[in-house]
Amino acid sequence: MDASTPALTFRLAQSGDFDAVVKLSEGISDGHDYLPLTFHKWLQRDDLAVLLAYQSGDELVGLQACFVVDEGRTLIRRAERILVELRGQGLVRQLREFARKYVREHYPSLQRERFTTRHVASSLDKKRILEYGILSYHVEKKSYGQAEISKTNSVEIEICSKEYFSDVVLSGAVRAQLFPDNIIVVNWCPFEPTRSNIDHMLQEADEMFAEKCDDDALPRSFSSGASSPTVKFVEWHAIFYSKDPVLFEAHLLQLKRACEVIDGDFIFLSSQDKSLTPSARKVMEEKLQLKVNDWPLEKTINFYEKDASK
Repeated sequence: MDASTPALTFRLAQSGDFDAVVKLSEGISDGHDYLPLTFHKWLQRDDLAVLLAYQSGDELVGLQACFVVDEGRTLIRRAERILVELRGQGLVRQLREFARKYVREHYPSLQRERFTTRHVASSLDKKRILEYGILSYHVEKKSYGQAEISKTNSVEIEICSKEYFSDVVLSGAVRAQLFPDNIIVVNWCPFEPTRSNIDHMLQEADEMFAEKCDDDALPRSFSSGASSPTVKFVEWHAIFYSKDPVLFEAHLLQLKRACEVIDGDFIFLSSQDKSLTPSARKVMEEKLQLKVNDWPLEKTINFYEKDASK
C-alpha cells in the first residue's frame, strides 16, 4: 500500500448499520440500487457476508458483499462501493484484498473470485468468462394484456420444480448442452451448474422455467427469473439459455409470470447470448410492443474471474 493511501479498518455489517449503508449508497445507478432493500435479508444468510470499511475509525467509506458458492471454491463480489469523494485513492484495492483474506480464512478451499460488470475490465490479472446481451423494457401492467405472446408458438414452457431442476436440468447430458462453459447465471450471479449449488441458486431466483417434455425427452432450453426491488423501481431479471429464437420466444412466459408476481409496473431486463439479441429485440418491440427502457446504458453484461487461491 502506498504511503499516501489512507489505511482502512474493517468489520462485519450489523442491522444497526442500515442508515449508514443507505447514505453510502445514495445516488448509485440512478435509483436502480438494490442494496437498501436486500441489506437485512443478506445479513441473515450463511453463504453471504457484508463487510464494511472505515476510515479514521468511525467514517463508513466502503462496502463489499462476499457471496461464497461452489462448495467454498468461489467468491462472488457483490454490491461493491466506495464513498464517491474518496474514489481513485486505492481504497477499493484494500477492500477487495481484505474480502479475499476474510473468505480464505473461513473457506480454505477458495480458488477463484468472480464478479459482474456492465463495463469491460482491462486488468491483466483477470479474464472474461462470459458475456451476454442486455435488453431493458418498461412494462405497464395495465396494458400488458394487449400484447400477448404469439399463440402460434408450439413450444409449451412450464415452471421448473426444484426436483426437475436437480434431476434433469443439472444432469450430465442437459448440463453439457445448456451450460457449455460450466457456468449457470442466476440473477446475474455465476455458479457451477451442480446440485450442491441448488440452495444458493434458489435464493437468487423466484422462478425457473423449462419446456415441457415427454418422459423420454430432455429440455433444449432453460431460463430463470428474479424479482429485484430497487430504490425507485421494481425489476424482473430474466436470463435465457437457448440460441433458438423460437425457444426464446416461448420462454417469454416469464413476462406473464412477472406480471403475476409484481404489483404494478416494472422493468423487464432480459439477458441472453449476444447472437440472440437482434431476434429477441424484434419479438419484444414489434410483437409485444414493449417500450424500450434507457437503463442500463451499456447493452452487455460481463462476467470476470481471477485467481483467489493465494
